[in-house]
Amino acid sequence: MEFGGYHFEHFLNGHKSQLEAGGIPPELWGSLYTKLMQQTFDAGNYFRILCEETDTGRNWSVFATKDLHPVDEYNVFLIDHAWTFRPHEARAQLEGLPQLVERMKNLLDIDVPECECEESESENEVTTDEQERKIVQEKLEASAREKAPLPRLESVDARLCCAVKDENSIVDRILSDMWKHIQTYTVRLKQEVDEESMPVWYIMDEFGVRISHSDAPNVKVVPLYFIPENAAYSVVFLTKEVRDGEEICRDFADNALSRLHPEWRRFLMAPWLEHGLALNEVIDREPADENFFLSGRTLDKLPQEAAQQKSLEAIKNRDLSRPIRIYADDLQLIDKLSAVKYEEIANWCAADVIWLRRHFRDFDQLCTENPSALVNQFPHESCITVKDLLSAIIMDKNGGKAPAWFQTCFNLNTELPQFVSHYHQRQASGLDNTWIIKPWNLARGLDMHVSNDLRQIIRLIESGPKIACKYIERPVLFHRADNDCMVKFDLRYILFVNQVRPLRAYVYNNFWIRFAINQFSLDRLDDIDTHFTVFNYGNDEKILQMECGDFIKRLEATYDSIKWHDIQLKINNVLKDALEAACSYDPPRGVAKNVQSRAMYGADVMLQWSDAEEKEVQPTLLEFNFMPDCNRASTYYADFADTVFQTMFLEQIDVKKVTEL
Repeated sequence: MEFGGYHFEHFLNGHKSQLEAGGIPPELWGSLYTKLMQQTFDAGNYFRILCEETDTGRNWSVFATKDLHPVDEYNVFLIDHAWTFRPHEARAQLEGLPQLVERMKNLLDIDVPECECEESESENEVTTDEQERKIVQEKLEASAREKAPLPRLESVDARLCCAVKDENSIVDRILSDMWKHIQTYTVRLKQEVDEESMPVWYIMDEFGVRISHSDAPNVKVVPLYFIPENAAYSVVFLTKEVRDGEEICRDFADNALSRLHPEWRRFLMAPWLEHGLALNEVIDREPADENFFLSGRTLDKLPQEAAQQKSLEAIKNRDLSRPIRIYADDLQLIDKLSAVKYEEIANWCAADVIWLRRHFRDFDQLCTENPSALVNQFPHESCITVKDLLSAIIMDKNGGKAPAWFQTCFNLNTELPQFVSHYHQRQASGLDNTWIIKPWNLARGLDMHVSNDLRQIIRLIESGPKIACKYIERPVLFHRADNDCMVKFDLRYILFVNQVRPLRAYVYNNFWIRFAINQFSLDRLDDIDTHFTVFNYGNDEKILQMECGDFIKRLEATYDSIKWHDIQLKINNVLKDALEAACSYDPPRGVAKNVQSRAMYGADVMLQWSDAEEKEVQPTLLEFNFMPDCNRASTYYADFADTVFQTMFLEQIDVKKVTEL
């Protein structure tokens, strides 16, 4: 089989892993290839959609119009996607595209009060389906160019016949209700290291969204990314025989987590329960066991204690009178060295310093072949830099609860029942239930969401491993003079760890500040300009640059109760407590001791009010980051790079520049 130059063999080479992962029977692959190449959407020849009007709304069903067998090669069907998006861009696309709003209202069965039709010349214009499709396509593509590009922006061929009075309320309804209908797949953008696994979400067309749920489904619906078109479709195939007149149903909660934890089914089905999940029981959290810290991770290779003692002597006897020899895979910071004299070398066995951005594992080999060298990583430092491991360590060390300087966190892939129980307890007590949902291993706000909607939080797990951290609802705010808004902010500190057990660590005395843009409010939790502070990698115009000295003066002028000296002492204690927690135990529950290891981490801290009168400030640790981007620090402070190397590798501790924790 072939169409043009794209043969069936090419299709298999590019898509076999997707076909197998989706469970599509091999007997259907040939027909699927043909339908994709010919763009055949023939489900209407095999199924019909029925709508039943009830007192509570509309009930949609899809029925077969003939007998269907699961391995009949023709019984595989394509579903187009009505809308593909990233959640943080959804509101802007809806507000900018009234045609999209109209179609989503129809797809989601959102009834609104009668709208007022405004007479205008444009209202009486008639466009064809193709013209309408092109108009919306162009607008979606223009919107995407301003943001992160999507692999596909589907057509929206709906009619807008009137203007609705309260457009925002309709958009809010769509943004809320869509979590019962949307699906997700992952796009790999290899050109951006941190975005190699960024998920996108989509809603199927009018046929796909009408397929009902059943715990005993007879069809399966999976996404397929079709490489030649750079487009995604959903594929419907049968899992058992279907008779003429029989309803087809799929399992809404058919995902990796439900297969791993079938006992969680009632929690994973909560987004589709009409009145939510009724949960009165308290489900206590259990301390993380050793398997949790080992799962999916490769252990670093550690040298024996005797070998480390020899290495310690070799380090003490280093010749520091000559330029230090550096073996590096990243020169961002090294190129900024001035007072520290160095030479780059290509052989790590001859290096004094090994400076790597990639993960280093062979600590035992390093100890044997180059015992006097220092490397910028600790074995098992994922206990510091990976969000779910750090939160488990901190909370377990505090009896299962978060200390005052750390927000309550749940690993949604291992503690979903406990999180749902905790969510319901807070709801019953009338407490704020806003959470920030983060992937385990991405920074810069990537794939992070702020939500108080339990349905959304549960669905977000489908796009990859997540933790849920209690959102800081009463942050200390900063007045941005450039837009006259009181905004949230966080503080980035640079830490140098030279030893663990006992801990010997330093904090760089200067810090930098990342500001949000919009006035802080909990009204629109999907507004990234309100709730996130990292814009360095997006629109530079959004960034407010300010040195820490100026920031301190302005903050103290805004709040009479704030004395920065006292807050800085609190911050230092928080940083020390967090590092000590992560270094308290042997691997895999903690960072390993290694005499050749040094490390630099970025620590993100927020300030929140700990009392209703806003008199007492509590610093809160958000996370640690490995090999933080230091361009900003090097720009502000010309000697920053020298300070890094002097502190970590040369034992030249300058108390004017760093403070021991």
